[in-house]
Amino acid sequence: MSAPMDKEEKALDMVVEALINRCQDLKNIISSFIMKLENENLSWPHVLDNFALISGQVNTVLKILRNEKSPALRNRVLLPLLLNPDRDEELAKMTENRVQAFNHEIVPDYLRTKPDPEIEAREQQFALKSHSMPMDMAQVREPVLPKHHL
Repeated sequence: MSAPMDKEEKALDMVVEALINRCQDLKNIISSFIMKLENENLSWPHVLDNFALISGQVNTVLKILRNEKSPALRNRVLLPLLLNPDRDEELAKMTENRVQAFNHEIVPDYLRTKPDPEIEAREQQFALKSHSMPMDMAQVREPVLPKHHL
């Protein structure tokens, strides 16, 4: 293997590791926020603080992806080397039981590069609706929380 390839592979490994860590942080923050929503009476400023924290973490992930030193992940191809209809305990553990097997049924969903056609159609409907809406109706309004969250 050549030296430039080693350097590129190391850069890719570093970016993937950074993304994994930041996504884990983001997941923990979202889980904590959900627990607070379910178990505490949060004030609106507290809810906004949590959203700001989540937004900051998402921006950190985006900065990693947009960094000029990061290899372009969209130029990478992900191919399954092995499809197995049986439960994979290691995969289940890594995905917190969200994916139990990497089989012919789920590979098309997990490796797709476009949204489902139904979701794509709904997005187009929302875009058309938003473009046809008068500006005064499109103003952002403060959301109303249920009374038990105030």
